[in-house]
Amino acid sequence: MTPYNGLPFFCILVIVLLPAAILGHFGKRLRLYGLLATMLVLLAVFEGWTAKLLLLLFWALQTALCFSYLAVRKRCEQRWMLWIFLLASLAPLLLVKLAVFVPRLLFLAILGVSYMTFRAVQVLIEIYDGHIKALNLLDFSYFLLFFPSVSSGPIDRYRRFSDDLAKPLERDAYDRLALEGFWKLMTGALYSFVVGNLIWQYWLEALPQSGFGATVGYMYGYTLFMFFNFAGYSRMAIGSAYLLGVKLPENFNLPFLSRDMKDFWSRWHISLSTWLRDYVYTRFCTQALRKKWFGGGRASSYLGYFLTMLLMGAWHGLTPAYLIYGAYHGVLMSLNEVLDTKWKRFRKLKKNNAVSILLIFITFHLFSFGLLIFSGRLL
Repeated sequence: MTPYNGLPFFCILVIVLLPAAILGHFGKRLRLYGLLATMLVLLAVFEGWTAKLLLLLFWALQTALCFSYLAVRKRCEQRWMLWIFLLASLAPLLLVKLAVFVPRLLFLAILGVSYMTFRAVQVLIEIYDGHIKALNLLDFSYFLLFFPSVSSGPIDRYRRFSDDLAKPLERDAYDRLALEGFWKLMTGALYSFVVGNLIWQYWLEALPQSGFGATVGYMYGYTLFMFFNFAGYSRMAIGSAYLLGVKLPENFNLPFLSRDMKDFWSRWHISLSTWLRDYVYTRFCTQALRKKWFGGGRASSYLGYFLTMLLMGAWHGLTPAYLIYGAYHGVLMSLNEVLDTKWKRFRKLKKNNAVSILLIFITFHLFSFGLLIFSGRLL
């Protein structure tokens, strides 16, 4: 069963969210109920005993790693120790991604492994940084397995999530949050099931399989389909979370009004792009400058953007289309950085309303071509 796809899942969603709405309306804490609801939904979504066992093993591994590192960190502050735990945490995800080369590993693939792994990795890194000094088993399990965003994001942060659990909501505050959550659920369903499906059925499927005109038409259609489909799933996930009293971060913010690619990635799949910015790009550049790997700071920044976006592509999969997609955006982000730092007029042009229209047009087409690569149609 796929979350937010099909009548059976939405029946389960109503069954678990209706009691949450009633409890929240009467001012009851939803922390334990939300964890119970998450367990029930995951038992239904992970069909078959093999899938359930793999999920249990994944939870046990990530929980053991995070709690063990919390204890180890007090005695060993060396970075190499963090890397050992990070590699162990990333191992299930890496094995799943390698299944493209070793099909026998496909049985290890579980729903949402990419999103859940990045949550666990974030906890390990923040333990190393000293931002997380204690973990609660129930809260950590709830955070790791949180069903609304298990398969489509957004990728939340442990401390923000824990703050929501610890903060009691008064009746009026919960009612406002629940009403907004219901609106997001409904509009998300409209995005995905109505607009997205119409684009797929009457636009993309109607196009010929080859030809320049068909490819250009596919590029535009696929871009719009990906937005409405993905933004729809994200809105439904956020809306479900709101009804459980958890305010998941937004994942989209008018991305097609972006004036350059850096602006775009602050608006599209925001939780992933900010995760990569905070835990990959910033750390790589800081370490490169500290160790003077490339001499100047600009080279570190350019390479940091390229490696970060290449990792973003690999996060989706290790097939050529995804890796080229990531490398393509790495080049665009590096070029964007060159324009920002070497051509001072570029920043002024972005503030000019007339020029902004042209920049929005260019940015949209740069991203759309990237999604054409992502789709695999060109390969």
